[in-house]
Amino acid sequence: MSRLIHRAAGWSGAGVLVLMAIGFVGLARFFPPPSPALSAEQTAAIIIGHASFIRWGMILTMVAAVLLGIFAVSIAVQMRRIEGRFPLLSMTEFGLGMLFVLEFLYLLFFWQTATFRADRDPKLIELLNDMAWIPFVGLTGTAAVQVACFGVAILIDRRPVPVFPRWLGYCNLWVALIFCAGTFNVFFKTGPLAWNGILAWWLPVLVFAVWLIVVTIYLRKAIDSHIDEVDAAPSNKELAVQLDDLQGQVRQLLSQASPKL
Repeated sequence: MSRLIHRAAGWSGAGVLVLMAIGFVGLARFFPPPSPALSAEQTAAIIIGHASFIRWGMILTMVAAVLLGIFAVSIAVQMRRIEGRFPLLSMTEFGLGMLFVLEFLYLLFFWQTATFRADRDPKLIELLNDMAWIPFVGLTGTAAVQVACFGVAILIDRRPVPVFPRWLGYCNLWVALIFCAGTFNVFFKTGPLAWNGILAWWLPVLVFAVWLIVVTIYLRKAIDSHIDEVDAAPSNKELAVQLDDLQGQVRQLLSQASPKL
């Protein structure tokens, strides 16, 4: 295995956090989110008022989305170590991770489209903004099941030295549950379940940021232990030499036994 590539992939979670902070928060100024209760004119003023910053912010956020896909692959590789020959959970985590990246990327283009024409009717800008924010907060299924699969894989690890600490498995299950609150933002324009509410936005975003940091730390440790295992395992060349030695010993034993027969 390529040590450099796997170790770099382990840092992709931190890259997601940095790029999201610069692009989504710093440039696009989407943190905190604009209220869904704003009028069409107020929403259009926010979008058109700093359109260039939103465009550049979304471009950086797209790069963050790609890094999130690499992060999902790196997690799946370590989950595969736990599951062995039948990696149902790791394959599910990998597949949903790729789907989540696609969902993520497409929603960013709604915000970019909203900035494209300054003379657009405010109602249409409001529509594009709604089409971005509602699924951005509400598309929770892929992320929740992805994280839950990761948690279950950790909890079924029966290796003498587990790949990840057991408490991280329970943590992932709680994170998956917290993500689900945003699903219901389509029903509310104000309150804790609106797209800027404490349950639909603030708590999941805070938990997601902490999850990225914690998983990056323990994923890096898992990758290092994986590399140590690979280094300690005999190479194909060494196995071939050992096999030749065993075959020689068998032939010698058979030749010694043949006169007696």
